[in-house]
Parts: sequence; C-alpha cells; structure tokens
Amino acid sequence: MGNRCSDYYGLIFNCPIGFESLDCGYKRIRQLPLKERISYVNILTEAKKKNLIKKHQKCLLVREKKTLFHESQ
Repeated sequence: MGNRCSDYYGLIFNCPIGFESLDCGYKRIRQLPLKERISYVNILTEAKKKNLIKKHQKCLLVREKKTLFHESQ
C-alpha cells in the first residue's frame, strides 16, 4: 500500500489510540456531521492534507512511546 492521503481518511472518524489528544488536528473535523467531514477533507489541498497527516504521525509516535511499560511512567 502506498502512502496516499486517502489512506488516512479513517482519521476523520476516530483516533486509532482510542481518545484524541487536546491538540489533535482532526478534533474539529470529527465534530462535523459525517457528510461535512468528507466534503471538508475532499476540498483540502494536498499540502494541507499532508500537514494533517504529519501532525498525526508525530502525535502517534509520541503516544506510542507512552506505554504501560515505559520507564518514565
């Protein structure tokens, strides 16, 4: 599977961690009605989509490091 923006459309429905962070870039989008979420994402430029994806990936990396077994917890 490639790394296309459409591969990340699932993020408009929920957070893969289970709960979104306070500064989640998708938080506002997820508050929209379903059809509006899809329309909103479809009209974003590729650059804006890629920016959202980068923010998501960064957040995911940080949150994945915070496991039950992480020594800082």
